[in-house]
Amino acid sequence: MEELAIFYTVIKDLFDGRVYPDAVPASNSAADLKQWPAVRYILTSGKVIATNCYQDYSPRVQVDIYANSPEERAEAVKLVMDTINQCDELECFLQTAPFFAMDFDRNKYQATFAYLIN
Repeated sequence: MEELAIFYTVIKDLFDGRVYPDAVPASNSAADLKQWPAVRYILTSGKVIATNCYQDYSPRVQVDIYANSPEERAEAVKLVMDTINQCDELECFLQTAPFFAMDFDRNKYQATFAYLIN
């Protein structure tokens, strides 16, 4: 899907390239603070666009940020959102406000939000 590829090119250089589709690699050790923050993005759904002969959809992309502290998480959310909002190649509409949580498996502070891409 072209929109998802463009979405990746927009954010891929953030956090020294620690931007991953689908899953953060297991090689990112929770104990190694230099491997964080990290971003995962995943296609979760979309908005169907129906026409007479063809059906298409605008993809919905979920972004998960994992950070070492609440402050680092907040800074990372701002950086990702600012980067996406400055993108001229895609129209990205925020669908869910950031939800902050603790990822106890990774022992990291997590933020989750989603965009609809047109």
